Amino acid sequence: METIVEKYQNQLLEQAQSIYYEDSISERTKKAYLTTPRHLFVKRFRNWGTKEWHEINEENLEEHIAMLYANRPLILFGDDDNDVRSTISQPTFVLRMLDMLQVEPDHKVLELGAGSGWNAALMGHLVGPEGLVYSLEIIPEIAKIAAETIEQLAIENVHIIEADGGEGYAAGGPYDRAIFTAGAYDLPHHFFEQMKDDGLLLIVIKNEGGGDALFLLRKRASHFESIEAQQCGFVQMKGKYQLDSLEPINLEALPEWSMLKDQAIGTRPFWWGGEGKDGFPWRTIGIRSFLSIVEPSFCAFKMERTSERLREEHYFGLWDQENHSLVLAKHDHLRSYGNTVAEERLMQHIRQWVELGMPSSINFSLKVYPLDYPLTSCKDQWIVKRNESQFVWSLD
Repeated sequence: METIVEKYQNQLLEQAQSIYYEDSISERTKKAYLTTPRHLFVKRFRNWGTKEWHEINEENLEEHIAMLYANRPLILFGDDDNDVRSTISQPTFVLRMLDMLQVEPDHKVLELGAGSGWNAALMGHLVGPEGLVYSLEIIPEIAKIAAETIEQLAIENVHIIEADGGEGYAAGGPYDRAIFTAGAYDLPHHFFEQMKDDGLLLIVIKNEGGGDALFLLRKRASHFESIEAQQCGFVQMKGKYQLDSLEPINLEALPEWSMLKDQAIGTRPFWWGGEGKDGFPWRTIGIRSFLSIVEPSFCAFKMERTSERLREEHYFGLWDQENHSLVLAKHDHLRSYGNTVAEERLMQHIRQWVELGMPSSINFSLKVYPLDYPLTSCKDQWIVKRNESQFVWSLD
């Protein structure tokens, strides 16, 4: 007879099959999932939007089993929803990512962000007894719990290491596969050295104000190149490679705002294909993603909650500091301050975006090179230099 755990496991697997019906979850990944129950890797959790932590043990497992196998991420570490430090990811997406990564027996795999250890354990099943998985976790408490879980389950080919994942792990390399389970703005230079040629890297790339995109990259002799991409949302990686500027700029803290707010020169309706505040982030993800690649003056802004403003508000726009010009896309309107230079440039980019087919970052081909590699741009190609690498975004 089916146990209660098996019941919820199978329900979740059916859901994954329904969501990814065009790219069915592979039999190998299904087997890894069914033999590596998710609930064994969650000792405590809380849900988004709540402050209540749930401790999990054998006595109360049945009470929480539905939530543990719900198709949603759970918070493992962090009391503030705006500063979540570790999660266990949405399970159907985890299975999809594993299939994208194409982990094979005998592979050596590097994971950045161990979290609960569940993903590492799934990959440990996929690489088999002769393969190895090294999973790096920067938060000591999380690393300790994940390592204890792996040891309790006697998973001998998975090693949880407390370390900054951005540094990689040269001692275990070179790697056939690598996966980021937190978002990264940059590709650390270590990965050019620690990945085997033709190896696959699955990385969540964060663009300033432009959302997250999951890219599957193949290692070539001089660079990585994209094979596949899809939209996603992940917490940012911590440590040396964390980038504070990925967070929206507090508009009211901008030194120039005290003058600019009194220099409003015009407001025009602009609906982005919809209406209202709630759908604004989703309606604009394509143009924000595009602007984050092609326009250096693009910014994401916020206005913090006050007694009069009941919730934090998010906008985006162009801030041309040299010309003292600002344009804000605020829900259903464009508002210009100072002069029209920024608005004119935004409208030019919108026309360009439409002519190109309204691409988001996932519609671009991406190549990532070391920062010192000589490059020249071509038509419909943008070179974006980051801290340790340069991203070549192309529309073929």
